[in-house]
This record gives sequence, structure tokens and C-alpha cells, in this order.
Amino acid sequence: MSPLVTRTLPADHVTPVRAYAALRAQSPGRSSFLFESAASDERWGRHTILGYRARSESLLPSGFDPFAALAEDLAQLEAPEAPSHLAARVSQAWVGFLCYDAIHQILGVEPWPSEPYLGRVMKDATVVVFDHAAQTMTIAGASQGAVNRCAWELAHGPELRSLSAPEAEALPEHLEAAMTDEAFAAKVAAARERVAAGEASEVVLARGFRAPLRGADPFDVYRALRLLAPSPHLYFLDFAASPFAPGLTIAGASGETLVRVERGPGAGSRPDDASPVAAMRAALPAATAVGAPAARATAIARRLEAGPRRIYGGAVGYFGAEGAEMAHTLGAVWLEDGYFEVMSGARIGNESEPRAEAERTRRDARAPLSAIRAAHEARRERDAAEEKKAAAEKAAAEKAAAEKASS
Repeated sequence: MSPLVTRTLPADHVTPVRAYAALRAQSPGRSSFLFESAASDERWGRHTILGYRARSESLLPSGFDPFAALAEDLAQLEAPEAPSHLAARVSQAWVGFLCYDAIHQILGVEPWPSEPYLGRVMKDATVVVFDHAAQTMTIAGASQGAVNRCAWELAHGPELRSLSAPEAEALPEHLEAAMTDEAFAAKVAAARERVAAGEASEVVLARGFRAPLRGADPFDVYRALRLLAPSPHLYFLDFAASPFAPGLTIAGASGETLVRVERGPGAGSRPDDASPVAAMRAALPAATAVGAPAARATAIARRLEAGPRRIYGGAVGYFGAEGAEMAHTLGAVWLEDGYFEVMSGARIGNESEPRAEAERTRRDARAPLSAIRAAHEARRERDAAEEKKAAAEKAAAEKAAAEKASS
């Protein structure tokens, strides 16, 4: 593992959200991420992790075993002799996501022909960890220059405009459903028949909703979502466009930890050889978005659903030589090719009522959809403020010109 430079500073002059917004703005065209945590009682977790200027990325293409690729990447990461700071651990870990559809590889279910890839990760970012208990921030980077630049840039970004309080019941205009309520209810009825026939005890069916970008800043979606749905796992991943993949942004909130592994010296009762990839491979089929038994339920859902789930029911977080933390991705917003997409699912059993389950999926998608609406409103407010400013400047210039002409 390459040596890193770390620097710890007081964190009384900047908030994590403000710092991330500044770093993201200072590095256009570079991938970045933000991880926060919040409890339902309005307490924020001890650490917030953010990273930017990632120097390497990896795509997990469809048709290949993503877990084998991740295990190979992990094997190349050498653990240090002594535990390092969280900022250094994340800087040299792989950070990103794994799609739900990777479960088809595990369970022998036919993959979707339209799957371009099953995951995407970034590495070697300059990382900042805010310790809210100690009121400090620790920066880890590849060089002293990278660390010093980060310390300056996180406090000198452009203005972060305030966000109006999001409305929990407001939905995006021009909202589209990939499947109508009636069509989804019919799929629920079909899944219920399979359960009644004894093919599975429970099947999870998902469907998607989407809304156009309309010039919104996807980070405003995250800012709204952290207010609408404070959760133990809040995440924002911003992958820049590259020669091998388009730009992609994911914002989400999850209450479910999929994998947490500690490795190496100081890992406590965990075995040093615990593999985050093996843990992830074992955890996905047992997660709440799958059904039971996993293989049969997944196969039924694959036949009834309209297309790949992508991030819904997958994993997001980081894994490296010193451990991993991955959240189960429920309540996520996926932005690609000019559209926000949200998926939600319903657990189908013998007692499921088709129309009620269709309504449940709409209700469960409401928080991320309302966050999209808040981002659209924020764009409108910014446009109105800029028009007002331009009008005032024009009026002032005309007044000055008139006064000059009359003098």
C-alpha cells in the first residue's frame, strides 16, 4: 500500500455538506462521493466521509462475475502493519456500488440482455473524514500538495445556496411510471399465484418511476433527501463521464447495513482474513429485496419485472484491505442520460392485495421522488434569482447612462 499523507484540522469553520459542495465544484469532470449517517431522533453519526479527485476507476461489466473481479482488485491492496486513520483507509479502498442484478450471477438466474454493467468503483481519492465528536477533520491524500490543496479548496468553493424546506408529499412534474398501477397489480397477482402454488414463500417485485433532469443539480436531490429521510446510511456518488462509461450520479438513504467487515491488526474479534467480497456475496441473496427461497424468488421476479433493477436492492459503500462498510440500497435515486430514476418494491405473499401493493410502491418511493421535486424547485428559484439580479443590474446601468447623458 502506497504511503499517504494525512493532516488533521479543526472543523469549526465548515460543514461537511458545504465542504463537499466546494470540492465537487473545484474538480469538474472528476469523480467524488459523500457518506453521512443520521438516526431517526435527529442525531448525526460520528463520522462523515467525503472524497474527490479519484485517480482510478473500474467498471464491472455484465456477463462476467463481478465478485471475482472485486476479489482480484482486493487482493492487490496490501494492508498496513498498523491500523491507519479512517481517511487513509477509505482513500485506498474501492468506493462505489454493486447493482442488485449481480445476484443473478450468484443464483444462476438468466441476466437481463440490456445490462451494460453490474457495478462501478473508484479509488485513490483525496478523502476528508469529519469527526463530529472531536470537531476535527482529517484529510488523506497521495501527497502533501494534494492534502494542502484540499484543505484550501473545501473552504473556498462557490456559494452554496440555501435549499427551501422540501415538501414530503410533492412529486415531480412529468413523472413517468415504467409500469402502470394496473399492470403492476397484475404482476402482483401472478406472483401471489406462484406463492400459493408453493414455488416460493415470498417474492419481492419492484417497479420504477422516472422524471427528467430539467437542469436540476443532483446534489440538491441529496440535500433534500437527507432532510426527508434521515437514515443510518446517506450516500452520494458522482461518477464522471469516461471513455468506458457515461456520467452517473446516485443519491440515496438506507436504514440497512449489508456488510461491515474489519480486517488486520486491531480488528477485534473479526478474523484477519475475513473477505469483504465474500461477505457481500453471502449477504445479497439474504437481503430484504430478494424474497425466499432466494433462487426461486429471484427467478420469479426476473420473469415478472420490466427490466434491470440496477441500484435498487444492491450495495453501496467502500471495501479495502482494512475492511468494508456497504449499505443495502433501498430508497435510491439514479441519474443517467438526463433522467432521474427511482425504484421501489413490494413483498408478495399469500395475503397480498394487488392494488394495495401497487399503492405501497408509490408510497415507498415518495421520499426520493419528493427530493427530485425539491431539486427542480431549487433550480427554478436560482433561475428567478439570477433573472432578478440581471434585471437590477440592467436597470442600474440604464440609470447610470441616463445620468451621464443628462450631465
